[in-house]
Amino acid sequence: MTISLTDREIELVISACIQYIELMGQGEDTHDYTLYEIDTGLGSALRKISRGRYGENVYGKYKTVTKYPTFDEWKQKMAESEVQE
Repeated sequence: MTISLTDREIELVISACIQYIELMGQGEDTHDYTLYEIDTGLGSALRKISRGRYGENVYGKYKTVTKYPTFDEWKQKMAESEVQE
């Protein structure tokens, strides 16, 4: 069974996700975890449900990840990339 969302429902989901991202990104303890979520699936999901809307462009760089790193693996990779810059 396929369930589809109305345009209004899609807009509300996108809006709620953007508010969540902004809120979680403000906390010192949650900022990195929010970036991790965006990199490992949330950004890709928002791109897909935003197809044809402004949000698609905002999240266009996020691709579907086949192997999700753990949060610790992701943090290590981010730290290594900062050292290289």
